[in-house]
Amino acid sequence: MHTIVKYAVTLFLAGLFAGCGKDFLELKPPQSTPTEDAIKDLPGLRSAINGVYSLLQNENYYGRTMPLLPDLRADNEFISVINSNRYRNHDQYIVTANDAYTTDSWNLMYSVVANANMIIRKGGSIAILPAKEDSIEATKIVAEAHALRALVFFDLCRMFAQPYNYTADAHHMGIPIVTVTNVDSVQAPSRSSVKESYDQVIKDLNSAIRLFETSGSQAFTSGRFNIYSAKALLARVLLYKEDWQGARTLAEQVISSNKYSLLTNEKLLSDFKQTGNGETVFEVINTAVDNRNTDGLSYMFSQEGYGDVLATNDVYNIYAGSDVRIGFLRKGKRAGNGGEDPANIITKYSNVTTFTDCIKVIRLSEVYLIHAEAAYHLGLEDMAREDLNIVMKRADKSVLPETATGSRLLDRILLERRKELAFEGHRLFDLIRNKRSFTKYLASNKTISVVWPSLKVIQPIPQRELDANPNIRNQQNEGYN
Repeated sequence: MHTIVKYAVTLFLAGLFAGCGKDFLELKPPQSTPTEDAIKDLPGLRSAINGVYSLLQNENYYGRTMPLLPDLRADNEFISVINSNRYRNHDQYIVTANDAYTTDSWNLMYSVVANANMIIRKGGSIAILPAKEDSIEATKIVAEAHALRALVFFDLCRMFAQPYNYTADAHHMGIPIVTVTNVDSVQAPSRSSVKESYDQVIKDLNSAIRLFETSGSQAFTSGRFNIYSAKALLARVLLYKEDWQGARTLAEQVISSNKYSLLTNEKLLSDFKQTGNGETVFEVINTAVDNRNTDGLSYMFSQEGYGDVLATNDVYNIYAGSDVRIGFLRKGKRAGNGGEDPANIITKYSNVTTFTDCIKVIRLSEVYLIHAEAAYHLGLEDMAREDLNIVMKRADKSVLPETATGSRLLDRILLERRKELAFEGHRLFDLIRNKRSFTKYLASNKTISVVWPSLKVIQPIPQRELDANPNIRNQQNEGYN
């Protein structure tokens, strides 16, 4: 049985629906405390939500795979000719339904969902407490659980389903939606449509926002969801859904809250990695005593670690010499005999000493670019250029103001997203939601042409899930049958 021991409570990872495979269906260990039984009071609720945040650190989610794959499987990264054999199938577009990384990510993410479900179910009664401050905290924790569940459902949908606009009414297959975890029975949900999947994500985020408002909590930290990070995530979701007005409105609310500010040109490189740096809306926090060590993302980039993942010349060449963001890359040599020389070494995440690099999930610069893209689609091109210039000018003081119009303006916004959000887990999603074909670069100057629409830009449903869950057995993604 997979268990996570955090804060003196063993959180029972109830992959207790068939989707998690037979090894998750074992009996509970006698010394463990199921999340459901642990959540009886406010201390139990605190321990439970802390355990859920801890799961985000795992290498099968934001600790490595989630920020890595969207850049690796697009045109920003590739696996070096010298490598540790990690993610090679993803790099070469030969993933199968038995892929370990795909399976482990699916299981880990649904474990987050299972624990969030129990917090939501049990937390409501705990929120009705005599002490006002206790009631505020309990309500806030339930709001966080809704936001976390929304984040996972959205990420699952991005990884395992085609983008929202793949079909006219988003009726194509999405993900299994599980909002109630019953530890005493096996659940075997079928896949909902992408529309239904997005509806659940949006419902959860609206519930989170409402509960944050109800709680009146003033707690504010980049490592925990709050009302503004929930709104920022909802803005991103609505952008992917092509609800341009909704995305613009939510992004505007986050920007105008003045809770966040862009790092200055001079501080962008030095302060990017700092926890709670003022620009970060939400991040997964690693500390010197709580991190994934050599399983973390930085070890894949650093030449003092595995150093397997290098940046492509294509992404390196989009930066002007005056653009400070070129500092997130370094020309050097791939460690080891026969490695690439020169190589484009990624330094955005590179700490392999204390492993304290925090993974940025949402930053204010992305919110500006969400606002810009939504404004463009609403015909508000002056507003879109204004947002775009803010991000461009912060990174490159010598850049001329943007003057592009029409489709060229959209191209400029998407280019700026590539520059600004490189190596943070956005690129593939930006390409496919905009129906763009691209070149996937490999080692030794080899390439793969990925032509839209492509069946291989999403992950296969894990074979273990298909074998264990009869209701999903015939719902494999097309191209992986």
